[in-house]
Amino acid sequence: MRRNGFTLIELIVSMAILLVIVTVTFGVISRYYTVRTFYEQQTELQKNLVFAMDRLADDFKQASYNEDVIIKKPSENNAMIDATEGNSLTFYGSNKEEISYYLKQNVNGTYSIYRKVNTAAAQPITEDMHQLVRLYFIRYGGEITVTIVGEISYFGKTNQISFTSLVYSRNSPQATNP
Repeated sequence: MRRNGFTLIELIVSMAILLVIVTVTFGVISRYYTVRTFYEQQTELQKNLVFAMDRLADDFKQASYNEDVIIKKPSENNAMIDATEGNSLTFYGSNKEEISYYLKQNVNGTYSIYRKVNTAAAQPITEDMHQLVRLYFIRYGGEITVTIVGEISYFGKTNQISFTSLVYSRNSPQATNP
């Protein structure tokens, strides 16, 4: 007499195969979301950095000199500054106003790049980002090299990404040779 159904061994083998398939599928989906999160972080960071760089470059290209000086700070040639709130890039804008750019940590632990014109309140030009960690300005005559550094965490590792651009003032009377 033949019975319909599965033997205990067949049931255990099929459950083991199902468990392997579910484990592999979960691993692939988990990896996909981790990689997707990394690329979303990287895209958001790059978008903010490009906007900040464009804003700074536009201001700097329109800069005009005041008493034969465009760049007020750093005042010396071949100088590099880590642009935290008390240590900013300051130059004279098109209407001879002082424009300053610096990195500021917000109350929630995130960072933003701020722009300040004269004595008016500083305004953020980037979103609050926990990935943004450093802002550097290097002066060489009437040229400024801007480097913005961000950190992205994925797969349990932290990697730094930098975005560097050379901006210059077309109105600068300052020599580019040291």
